[in-house]
Amino acid sequence: MKQKKGGALLRRLLFIAALLGIAAALYHLIPDWMSHWKSAEAYRQLAEDTVTVEDSDPQEKDWWSKAVHVAFEDLKQQNPDVVAWIRFDDPEAVNINYPVLYSGDNSHYLKKDINGEYSDAGCIFLEKLNKPDFSDYYAILYGHNMRDGTMFGDLKRYKEAGFYDEHQFFTLYTEDAAYRYQIFSFEDAVNGGPVYQIGFQPGGEYQKFLSELLAASIVDTNVKLNQQDHVLTLSTCNGTGNRERFAVHAVCIDEQKVTENS
Repeated sequence: MKQKKGGALLRRLLFIAALLGIAAALYHLIPDWMSHWKSAEAYRQLAEDTVTVEDSDPQEKDWWSKAVHVAFEDLKQQNPDVVAWIRFDDPEAVNINYPVLYSGDNSHYLKKDINGEYSDAGCIFLEKLNKPDFSDYYAILYGHNMRDGTMFGDLKRYKEAGFYDEHQFFTLYTEDAAYRYQIFSFEDAVNGGPVYQIGFQPGGEYQKFLSELLAASIVDTNVKLNQQDHVLTLSTCNGTGNRERFAVHAVCIDEQKVTENS
């Protein structure tokens, strides 16, 4: 009888310990989940308030510049560090539809939102060594790889078979122009390696660099490049620590001047 009572008591203690463990885990997880949800909702609302997309035929020439309007005046009032807006053609499939910020400091917007308040998600921001007018031949945008797919979290989907074929294009909008990009390569890149070198000019060194980006791609995209091309890399962590990053490379294939963003 004593053995049975002792066994029952032990089971109760283990059950209570398990409940306490679950409660402790939830105590830490729920605030993180709420923070991520709050950030995602704030950016969703910002996109809804800032970006107007008219009905258009995706087959129509230059639809991406004619049908999409970004209210940069409102964005600049909210934060003068906003230099662009990046939007994938189908934000429901590739959830990238965000402002791009530039501070000249690669750590400033790692954990700050567009209002300068603390946020695990941070912002999408331009490499500090790049020019904020996107005149460089090679530029880099950084964003966190959020588990819920926000920020640059959906970039990892390019590792899925066939995903690239349906989602090759995105547009970078500035106050003055809309830049159309086609993805040509994506890879697990060494953090601090050649992919993160800035300052290329047309010439043999740049052509060699572009060839290396093509050769490193997980998928052969058959996109052709030359030393006059402007390339934009989207960089995020890949879950392997600080040694590597996941980098998606895109070439500018068209540019349309914007006469009105509203």
